Amino acid sequence: MESLKHILSIIAFGYLCYHIYTFGPGAFNVTVMIIFLLSVLANYYRRKKENAMRANEESRKARAEARHGKKHKNKGV
Repeated sequence: MESLKHILSIIAFGYLCYHIYTFGPGAFNVTVMIIFLLSVLANYYRRKKENAMRANEESRKARAEARHGKKHKNKGV
């Protein structure tokens, strides 16, 4: 699904560039291009944040499991 979003974004960007080249940089065309670019940037930073949060969550779980295992290992001795 993500690859489909990327492909559609590339197609939309190409069409916007063509439209601006053909009809000139009118107020509507430039506004649509700016909204498109802001949307792409927002999605990039959202994915980056989600990946960082996911990595943090996984490392926190791994540390908790290691502490839990260490605690139970020492009690048996």
